[in-house]
Amino acid sequence: MSFFRLKDLIRAVRVCKTAADERGVIQRESAAIRTSFKEVDSQDARYVNIQKLLYIYLLGYPVQFGQLECLKLVASPKFADKRVGYLGVTLLLDEKQDILTLLTNSLKTDMHSTDDYIVGLALGTLSNVASSEVANDLVDEVERLLDSPRSYLRKKATLAGVRIIRREPELFTPFLHRAKSLLGDKHHGVQMGAVALMTEMCNHTQEALDEGRRLVPVIVNQLRALLGSGSSPEHDVAGISNPFLQVAILRLLRVVARGSQQAADELNDVLTLVATQTDSTKNVGTAILYECAVTALAIPSEQALRVMAINMLGKFLGNRDNNVRYVALATLSAAVITEAPSVQRHRATVIQCLRDNDISIRRRALDLSFALINESNVKPIVTEILRVLPHADLEFKPSMVYRLSAAITLFGDSLEWRIDNMLRVLSLGGKYVNARDMFKFIRLIALEADENLQRRAARISFALLERDVSQEKMVVTGTWLVGEYADLLVARSNNPAAVAVSPTSPVGGLDDDDLDILGALGKPLAKKDSSPDNSGSAPMLAALDPSEELPQAIPEPADIVRLLSAIASSPVVSNNSRHIALTALAKLSGRFADSSSTLASIRTALSKHAQSMDVETQSRAVEFGKLLSQELDAVRSGVVDRMPAPEYTDVPYEEYVLNPTAMRMKALTIIKRPAMQPVDFVEGESATEAAARAAAEASKQSVVSDLLNLMDESPAAVTASQPTTAAKPADALADLLGGVTLSSTSPPANTAAVRHITSPTESSAGFAAEGLDTEYEIYNSHGLRITLTPSKKPKLPTVVDLLATFYNEGDMAVSDLNFLVAVPKSQKLQIQPPSGQHISVGATVTQLVRVSNPTKTAIRLRIKLGYTVDGQAQESMFEYSGFPASVV
Repeated sequence: MSFFRLKDLIRAVRVCKTAADERGVIQRESAAIRTSFKEVDSQDARYVNIQKLLYIYLLGYPVQFGQLECLKLVASPKFADKRVGYLGVTLLLDEKQDILTLLTNSLKTDMHSTDDYIVGLALGTLSNVASSEVANDLVDEVERLLDSPRSYLRKKATLAGVRIIRREPELFTPFLHRAKSLLGDKHHGVQMGAVALMTEMCNHTQEALDEGRRLVPVIVNQLRALLGSGSSPEHDVAGISNPFLQVAILRLLRVVARGSQQAADELNDVLTLVATQTDSTKNVGTAILYECAVTALAIPSEQALRVMAINMLGKFLGNRDNNVRYVALATLSAAVITEAPSVQRHRATVIQCLRDNDISIRRRALDLSFALINESNVKPIVTEILRVLPHADLEFKPSMVYRLSAAITLFGDSLEWRIDNMLRVLSLGGKYVNARDMFKFIRLIALEADENLQRRAARISFALLERDVSQEKMVVTGTWLVGEYADLLVARSNNPAAVAVSPTSPVGGLDDDDLDILGALGKPLAKKDSSPDNSGSAPMLAALDPSEELPQAIPEPADIVRLLSAIASSPVVSNNSRHIALTALAKLSGRFADSSSTLASIRTALSKHAQSMDVETQSRAVEFGKLLSQELDAVRSGVVDRMPAPEYTDVPYEEYVLNPTAMRMKALTIIKRPAMQPVDFVEGESATEAAARAAAEASKQSVVSDLLNLMDESPAAVTASQPTTAAKPADALADLLGGVTLSSTSPPANTAAVRHITSPTESSAGFAAEGLDTEYEIYNSHGLRITLTPSKKPKLPTVVDLLATFYNEGDMAVSDLNFLVAVPKSQKLQIQPPSGQHISVGATVTQLVRVSNPTKTAIRLRIKLGYTVDGQAQESMFEYSGFPASVV
């Protein structure tokens, strides 16, 4: 059954009770439409059928068989037929389909129509689906319509020009010649299209950018006219004259004035005028002020204007609209790179946003809080973040703990403050501390702390373990400190913060009942309140206040034994923590060798694990029990003596660990300032000649063989060799706040090339000569960044060692890492196992890939990567050949 009218089909679909019924109706109607297309050659029938096909398409069913019929309907002389036909073309076709070339003649014919609305249909369709071929064929027609006396057609033609420039940027010349007249048009629709067209051209060509800078006075006058015009019902929104055009003009000014001091000076007055005359209580006014602030920060404007922009963004943080606060926080995170003193004034408001109900606001506020940390304010900001840490979302805690550790390590002004706050981090977020930070902290205490700080750390650790053993890294660190410095732990001191603990103490003491709770549940021990409680509820443990002094305890030897025994028996601690607790118990035998009762308690505690199901636990219990026997009294003290500081490879924190936005900004600076790159001079040549030679060498290195058929050694086409290329400014800017970047009034320092990352002591000249011992980034996605570092050994000149380093820079751990590499047949490959398949947040894993290259041909790699993030498997296959010619 076929429904002749669209209304009948809609009614039939709506009465369907199940999805199967709906599919049946659609299948029958689709079959009837196909039959009608084959048997009936009537524009009226085609008109109805295309309407029904578009409705079926909106329901999500395939209707590709109607594409050619849409082109036939476009050829009809009736406006109604053309409207439906062009709508079908816009929805059912895209620029990648060859059938689109059949549309060119219809578009060209309709652009010469005497009916303006038919011309508008053609221009609208061209603006949506034009391919490169269609753009080249119809650019002359669009150019002709730009001079039309009808503002309706000029507006449509400018939008079609935007599409043409996006597909074929080299066709900008005819549009650029009319830019001034279009920007000065009195019709707001034409102005809007002209601003979009000029923005697109400036993003693609330097010639258009230069012309745009010459037209800055014209653009500024248009913006002034909007600010000073009276109320116009046709263009006003909430009492503001055409806010959409104002926003578009501000974005264009941001593009043309970026990097130009002269253009920026011409904008100072008008930006100040926008900031002072726009009503910020309306949503549209807030949008204009936001664009004004971003524009002031993105160009080399005056310092007073930049401060005013930061203050406007700070004011947005108090707005009730979550969207306004979100964009303000995001922009301030980027602005803190160049405007840190101004952003610091709004620190209190940013801290308040950490407790916002919206998770996206909390995330952005957290990023900005870490970005604000420096030597002068690290203590108050760390204290506030520690207050938030216990209540933070689980997905935030790994990143928070990692960046807290980095901030404490990088900016702590005293060793005591660093130790106290790392213990707070371990106590509040020990589950999420990575092993690197834990070992770094233990080594800090063992190597740099004096006896008083070691005693303080041990006493705080004992008090914290009394309260809670649910934080794994706190258990590991605290148990190690208690076992290593037990003799200092029990020694008396004059510290008023230390509280003596005895088995009979009613507050904080460890009697048998308390230890049963600790061992069975792994929950915080409740401080017993001496006052009566008629409610019958269990006493609650007060949360640690980061602004208060940490609790300390002075236990007796028997208390230490009972605590370590309870930790070793607790079912909630990991096996690794249990093993360290048993080792700490054994160490107590050397610290309290003169106390026979203590030694007996240690033997009893160890004997409980002599029959453990875990092999390592049982082995340690039996071996330590044997060590405590009388026949080994002579050697025991040497075995359990105090250990030296643990040895491990110290991996420094990333340069931008507290503000990842800064890394993108640095890469953007490199892209924008190619002239700032260091150039090696050859004796006798000028600076101009040296720059030209460097550019020629760079161009030679940027052309290599295509890797699509790498394993077959087949002839290849040309492709870019760099995994991270210097993108166009518009592409680079789009990655940051939807086209927002920030520039500083002072020039950036010299930086190395984008495609490699050099160490601070490595010169770019050495890189150009050798190319070895340099990191090359080959992958960066889902928080996982991979680099390759080539090196050679003098005894193996034909072998290149590639050290693959996997950095987890995201907020989630990476697991199930699988890194496979293939090379051409002329080379041989040896892959060693990785140092691990699980990468914690902020941690790194390495894997060595050895390539034997006796023929000295260019090293080309095909890589297959697999890993899991947040429970989702990620797979990627890509090629890399970005090493310089010297790495063979």
